[in-house]
Amino acid sequence: MTDITPDFQNPLVGAISQLRSICQGPQQMTSATDCGSVARITAHVTNINASVVESTRDHANASKRLNDFATTLTRMARDTAQGDNLASRMHLVAASLRSASAKLADSCKKTPEGPAPTQAG
Repeated sequence: MTDITPDFQNPLVGAISQLRSICQGPQQMTSATDCGSVARITAHVTNINASVVESTRDHANASKRLNDFATTLTRMARDTAQGDNLASRMHLVAASLRSASAKLADSCKKTPEGPAPTQAG
């Protein structure tokens, strides 16, 4: 008998790869600060990915952080030249992070938290 495990796409893996690609072309960034910010976001998303793969314990916090990073990337993309390839790439990464955030938030709703606290009578 063969075990067939469904192949799940981890949206964070793709987002990390895209962020690293953006960091490899710092000359496209509007400032050195933006390049540093993208590098720090990449490190945080990498750590978040490791955390959520290991345990469901921090999914709610991870979801919030990913949404925050998506907002930051969207803001940075807005500051780049309109029609610029970099802006488009940043918007795509932001969309990936929002998607991952939504999936994690949804998984928090489905995960049982344990028994409800009892009230003292």
